[in-house]
Amino acid sequence: MKFKKTLQQQGLYVINFSLPAGRTCPGADKCWAMAVVDSDGKTHLVKGEKNEYICYAAKGEVVYSNVQRARAHNKAIIDGLSTHEIVDLMLVSLESNYKNLLKKANLFRWHVSGDFYLPKYRDAIFILTQELSNLIHYAYTKNLPLFKDVKLPDNFRLNASWGGRYDHMINSTDFPRSARVVKDHKEADQLGLPVDVNDSLAFGERDLNFALIDH
Repeated sequence: MKFKKTLQQQGLYVINFSLPAGRTCPGADKCWAMAVVDSDGKTHLVKGEKNEYICYAAKGEVVYSNVQRARAHNKAIIDGLSTHEIVDLMLVSLESNYKNLLKKANLFRWHVSGDFYLPKYRDAIFILTQELSNLIHYAYTKNLPLFKDVKLPDNFRLNASWGGRYDHMINSTDFPRSARVVKDHKEADQLGLPVDVNDSLAFGERDLNFALIDH
């Protein structure tokens, strides 16, 4: 499995795990897009009919072929494994290839690209979240039916992402944390939403509705 390290502005180390944009985003709508490799080996961006803003993750796969390959590699492995096999392989990969990062890490972000696309995969992440209980795990999702009436681990922060096929399911009871993409700070102010500039609202302790500036 391929993981990545990032360093937040707050000096926090983050482990990232990603999947192919679009191909693992069953709840996406206004942002749906994916990178497609042509028969001649060239990669281009395919956007959905209702696309209103570019998916930066899909765009990144078009620009960086190594990123596209790493995410495709992760999905191909997951597709062929059971829930517990996914957990075991992720733990082995982390402990074998990312041991120093595990020691430093404060946070685990699921899906800089991609989303929860299978029940077995969601269950595997929940088990891994409990195995790595010293970390705060967080994610955005548009695949809301996969989390209806599902109890989250105590150290897992799930942010419902507006602009998807299941926006009608977002409410303060089922999804008390949500993120909405806006074009600028003025729009965020008009909606009465604080702007998250460094993911601190996404992984913070408080349940909040917040905005993300479209980039």
